[in-house]
Amino acid sequence: MSQEQATEETADEFGLRMVETVSSGFVTLATSMGVRTGLFSHLARMDGPKTSAQIAEMANMKERYVREWLAVMVTGQIVEYDKEQKTFFLPKHRMAALLPDAGINSIGTLSHLMSQLAPVSGDVSDCFPANGPKGLPYSAYPEFHASMGGMREMQHKTSLVDNFLPTIPGLREDLESGIRVLDVACGRGITTLILAQHFPNSNFVGTDLCEDAIQWPTEEVTKRGLANVTFQVQDLAKMPADWSDSFDYVLVWDAVHDQADPDRALREIFRMVKSGGRFSMVDIRGHTELADNMRDPASPAHYGISLLHCMTVSLYFGGRGLGTRWGQELASEMLQEAGFADIQLLDVPNSPSELHFLCKKS
Repeated sequence: MSQEQATEETADEFGLRMVETVSSGFVTLATSMGVRTGLFSHLARMDGPKTSAQIAEMANMKERYVREWLAVMVTGQIVEYDKEQKTFFLPKHRMAALLPDAGINSIGTLSHLMSQLAPVSGDVSDCFPANGPKGLPYSAYPEFHASMGGMREMQHKTSLVDNFLPTIPGLREDLESGIRVLDVACGRGITTLILAQHFPNSNFVGTDLCEDAIQWPTEEVTKRGLANVTFQVQDLAKMPADWSDSFDYVLVWDAVHDQADPDRALREIFRMVKSGGRFSMVDIRGHTELADNMRDPASPAHYGISLLHCMTVSLYFGGRGLGTRWGQELASEMLQEAGFADIQLLDVPNSPSELHFLCKKS
């Protein structure tokens, strides 16, 4: 777009658009509060329109807070309002997008993620000057692993085994017979725990750089009585030397793009996969070139998450800072450079925002 084309928009039109943008930000934060407080769940269970007082009583909350929150939801066109009866209700067709059951596809869950990232915006701003900090450490996001773990559990509890595994020919049968599986950069290890429960004949290892992330699934192993899974603190770019050619199947979910050294991380994965073994890299769907992402309505959110988390944590460690939208073109190129020749790009069932790079080591 030329400068002349850009100026076809009047100052008033741009001003109105920015008012809508800023207003949407407040709607997003209020949506996050609806998830955190459980208000959306209460609205979903109502047997008909209710007043703010009735909703507050049902939720055991203060009416004044509930009423103001509802005002944001009504003016944000999420909750409907009857001005004669002064009652509120949430239409059924909107519930699925707001309740956390949709996992990574839940707008409510994504809004909660934004509310966690917003507090670090000032710290990220301090990184912009040439003499400023490189980036932010993972410790700047104390609730991040818990949030992502909850999101991943909602996504995987039914879809992982029933929908995702069937997209990989023969893998389910191999898991039932017994193979060795590695889940790298696993966070709270939700994927690993689910697979270990379903496939007791296989052995699973989950690794992550953050010790606080690994502590939770380690405790869960004991609680769930699982004997076929272990969790370890490991840097994906510096995995144990004796793990070469050790795993039949390796997977990583939405994590390569924020690695400090993603090139080396992918080479390490290639080293650890057995000859004839498989590697699944699931990452955010998108393109490497900015112009190719401009029509995607999810792009501002993905670039925003990248700016406030994925890019800056990589740069903190002196990394490449690929960012969330590193794109399928660059990702495919890097997988090839790591040694993978057989690469398929597959959809992730029930998750249109993600792309599955299925690789086989010859």
